[in-house]
Amino acid sequence: MRTDLSGRTALVTGAGRGNGREIAQMLAENGASVVVNDLDEGPAEETVDEIMSAGGDAVAVSADISDEAAVQAMVETGTDALGTIDLLVNNAGIGRGDRFKNKPDDTFWNLQLGVHLWGSIYCTKHVLDGMLDQGYGKVVNVTSIHTKNGVGMSPQYDVTKYSLVGLTKTLALELGRDGIRVNAVAPGWTETRMTADFDAETREQILNLNPLDRFASSEEIAEAVHFLCAPASDYVNGHELRVDGGQQPIDSWKHRYDD
Repeated sequence: MRTDLSGRTALVTGAGRGNGREIAQMLAENGASVVVNDLDEGPAEETVDEIMSAGGDAVAVSADISDEAAVQAMVETGTDALGTIDLLVNNAGIGRGDRFKNKPDDTFWNLQLGVHLWGSIYCTKHVLDGMLDQGYGKVVNVTSIHTKNGVGMSPQYDVTKYSLVGLTKTLALELGRDGIRVNAVAPGWTETRMTADFDAETREQILNLNPLDRFASSEEIAEAVHFLCAPASDYVNGHELRVDGGQQPIDSWKHRYDD
């Protein structure tokens, strides 16, 4: 299977921690140079240090991807340092939200839309010219198990992750003949900071509906992203690859909603 990424440059957003860090490291291990983005400079630099220590090539760029001017500057910095961006992984995510019936103000909606949807749009927009010029590119949008049927904890999260599926499919249709492949990875429940505070009852409820009886590791999510970035997936386009262990829908999260 052709998985060598030598000579390619990747931009991974939200790569200072968790899945993003693992994705950046795995792409580097397979030959790619990596632009490591995170909102916080420290974690991004830690990821770069780990990549460089392992013999890879990377540069850290701190930027708020919900700010288009910041994204444009980030892409220019990354391109100047490492060359045209061939691979884009829109991984950055935010988990904060509130139930619709609580009638929250627009804060959570704007946060989620800004990072998940607008951030992915801005990053894709500003790497696209380079991909079009060379007639080649891979874009991987990180969606969620929530796109299976929603989860109900945070409508803001669910709606914005669903929006990434639409973005993936429409861009795949538009850009396929230009040599650009656009796909998505939908992680299931993964051992990251976002799930670390789940109580025992919640974890048991999730595992009872998972045929593999465990959460995913960040490495397993990174493997799927790597595949969609590699030449082995050149004929895969507009696909959402679910990496959830066959997790079944959770019918009720009532215990998390008790007032």
